[in-house]
Amino acid sequence: MRTNRWIAGLVGLLAAVGVVFVGSPASAAPLATITGTAACDADASTWTVTWTITNATDAPLTARNLTAFPEAPVATVAGIAVGDVVPAGATTATTTVHSYLPGTTVTLLVGFSQGDGTTAIGSKGQLKLPSVCGDPVVPTVDYVSSCDDFVVKVAMPQAGYAVKVDVVADISGPVGVARFDLEPGAAAKSVTLKPAQATSVRVSIYGVGFLPTSGKWEDPGNCIPPSLGTTQLFAGINASYVTTDFRAGQLYAWDKGTNGRGSVLELYDAGAGDIAIRAVDANRFLTVSASTGLIEVTAARVFGDAQKFRLVTNADGTVSLRATLNGKYVSAEAAGKEPLVANRSAIGPWEKFTRYAVGKGPDPILSLTGRFVTAESAGKKPLIANRSNVGLWEMFTIEDLGNGDVALKSLVNGKYVCAESAGKKELIANRAVVGLWETFTIVQNSDYTFSIRAKVNGKYVTAESAGKKPLIANRAAIGPWEKFD
Repeated sequence: MRTNRWIAGLVGLLAAVGVVFVGSPASAAPLATITGTAACDADASTWTVTWTITNATDAPLTARNLTAFPEAPVATVAGIAVGDVVPAGATTATTTVHSYLPGTTVTLLVGFSQGDGTTAIGSKGQLKLPSVCGDPVVPTVDYVSSCDDFVVKVAMPQAGYAVKVDVVADISGPVGVARFDLEPGAAAKSVTLKPAQATSVRVSIYGVGFLPTSGKWEDPGNCIPPSLGTTQLFAGINASYVTTDFRAGQLYAWDKGTNGRGSVLELYDAGAGDIAIRAVDANRFLTVSASTGLIEVTAARVFGDAQKFRLVTNADGTVSLRATLNGKYVSAEAAGKEPLVANRSAIGPWEKFTRYAVGKGPDPILSLTGRFVTAESAGKKPLIANRSNVGLWEMFTIEDLGNGDVALKSLVNGKYVCAESAGKKELIANRAVVGLWETFTIVQNSDYTFSIRAKVNGKYVTAESAGKKPLIANRAAIGPWEKFD
């Protein structure tokens, strides 16, 4: 791709056409003056420019070089040629210019010499055409959007002229992306851009100006790959859900379930074994930054490898994500304290996540005493509501057993909570299977709290002694100690 310098030169040329030719120092006075008048031939859609070349000296001048702009269809200048001797006084010449665009500037440059012919001093004539003449033939431009490409097709109709055109895209300022010659009636020339490059694309006739048309990539509407369903991701390293940080446009593993269960993520089949992931709350696809590996929530659709991942299932049932762009695994960096980033060559604890169906993942249980329930000593001791912060010991899942019954499973050891000794002893998470002692009912209270009733004895679970003692199912009625959030 050409640089901004290229297009800066183009824009300068469009504003005031110039040419390099042999000349004398800037202090030298022109040997001749050139002025022009234009006459419209509406049937041919051309302007005939008559140039009056006035020899300002008393001696004859010799034309050493000769250039006219625009380049097409000006192939020759009539009335004067290189090597001609121009006497003192006025001489006329003509050029014919196709009426492409309003405000086109026509230029005639002539280098003259006198005496021994070793010095050439240039004279320039310019004329801004007053309007469009007749029904001009200009290149046709088609802008074609597809899911992966944006194609600009340019052609000159049979009735037109051979011209040179430039395709210019506004990518952090105008940048020239293609230049080619068009022949009348020939097949269209095309240039292909990526959708991200096609924010605004224009076509100009070299030396004349931009055509009154522009295009940008438009989503065809069928670019979303097939959905594989929704999920939520849980980072075991810090007992947090993956969620969107809208301000930074990045992902963190920081939702403890106290304000929800993180972001809902929809997975899509991206082909060749890859998936794409959309953060539903942001309605944006996860994108791997090519420079940093950070997982950003910015892409409106799947544009390429930056939005693709490989879902790897680990032996312990967790999953990991490998970025297709750089082949690195996604990590809950700094044990979840920093944004998710694809920067690991191997899978460790920070690179493991658990998939849960939406709304079915683990949650903390908050007693109205203001403390979270914990599976004390990683489940070796009874449950007690005495924690200020949430970690693995404080996370539980609720499994639907049908008929309004549920089981509570501790995340720290994968064991079910039991109303030990048919409710005569404290609750403890130490059972591998669900039986009567491990079956409970969730009761919704009018103040939006809930209570837990053990099926084995019909009693409510209480945070005994306002949480100073372990949980036990021994209450016949619901009070503050029997309410949870």
